[in-house]
Amino acid sequence: MIQLLILIFRYNEVDPLLPAGRRRNNGPGCCFFTILGAVLIFGVFAVVFFSFMPLNEMAWTNIEPHSCTTYATKEYVAELNATRWNRHRMEICMATPVFIHGRPHWPSRCEDRSGTVFGHFAINHDEPDCVTYWSGYKDMGCSARGSKKRHIEQRLENLPFLADYKEFCGTTPAYFLDRKFSGADSCVNNIWGVYGQWFIDDHSC
Repeated sequence: MIQLLILIFRYNEVDPLLPAGRRRNNGPGCCFFTILGAVLIFGVFAVVFFSFMPLNEMAWTNIEPHSCTTYATKEYVAELNATRWNRHRMEICMATPVFIHGRPHWPSRCEDRSGTVFGHFAINHDEPDCVTYWSGYKDMGCSARGSKKRHIEQRLENLPFLADYKEFCGTTPAYFLDRKFSGADSCVNNIWGVYGQWFIDDHSC
């Protein structure tokens, strides 16, 4: 009976398959290095994959209109879906168009905000809230005796809220005296509004 028990005990005993000096290490250090290796491999793969993403797979997201910047022009800002690992992301930004109002537009400038690339677009069509115009044509007479300049004044209309009135005054076209002007010569801002001033050659003055 005692011999049978000894045989059973020896049969159930787990003997190591490897010599004592080559036993498998299942401690926390083993798991740490395994995870670290996997992370490094994934990181290298991600860098290679995103760095060589074709340009036609780049796209703009979160396209938002901002304020009017000049006559008939509004700034739009959009985010490029290029990864921060792509070292050519700024060049890609300048080369990638966005479609606004059915037309392609390229960025006027790009900026990198902590790895996220944003493009700025100046859209100068189909923006009626940015279109200023002149009204109330007034001939103020000669600017001074012997100046040979006639003083014309008009009021600027539809000026966007908080817009740079000097910018819009100087870029809003005007038509009078059978002539076209790209903007006013000078501007006056008072409680009655913004007024553009022109000083036209007039030898009778």
